[in-house]
Amino acid sequence: MHLWLGLAIGAQVGLWLISGLFMTWFPIETVRGEHLRAEQQTPEVVWSYYNVDLAAAVGLIEQPVTEATATVVNNKPVWRLRTEGQTHLVDAGVGQVISPLPESTAKSIAFLSYGGRGQITSATLFEDPPQEYGRPGPVWQVNFSAPDKATFYVDAQTGEVRAVRTLLWRTFDFVWGLHIMDWSSRENFNSWWIKMTASLAVIFFLAGLGLAMLRLVGILSRRD
Repeated sequence: MHLWLGLAIGAQVGLWLISGLFMTWFPIETVRGEHLRAEQQTPEVVWSYYNVDLAAAVGLIEQPVTEATATVVNNKPVWRLRTEGQTHLVDAGVGQVISPLPESTAKSIAFLSYGGRGQITSATLFEDPPQEYGRPGPVWQVNFSAPDKATFYVDAQTGEVRAVRTLLWRTFDFVWGLHIMDWSSRENFNSWWIKMTASLAVIFFLAGLGLAMLRLVGILSRRD
């Protein structure tokens, strides 16, 4: 039983060990690309200097506003207004709805948030984002060149940098899929594949433990 189980699950057990070692080798902050995020300093904003108050900003939105936040996007004071299932940005200086963000603004936000040594190579708006983003769109994908190659995802509605993806992150994500035996979405760690293989691995361990104990008993009996 021990030999046959070893043949059946040996490859996956090896992948568990290798992938587990890989995932413990790198700090999770590095995997998430946090070292490539520039340190942000929010400029002080004197809201009394701007003509658009909250009531005027809300009046620009057709849907009922459920939440309002005064914030800064791309070094400009804005009202971030939340409606049912959507977020709107209103420029507090000129009283204009600026979301979804245009390409130039998305590039500027990504550049200000980037702390690496590369340059912007492309920017693409996705309504249905790539799987690596992990959230619904719309979102701007802004790519930076080497030596600190990275992809910044800028939410087209809120102006926030939602995710940073690098080669290390993509490798980590692939290895994580091998580890949990979910090779497509890499999110399901309760699949029947991993349950079955883990159960066989436990039996493999118990069979090996039983063999070791029998060997030990045999050695002790010969000594007697």
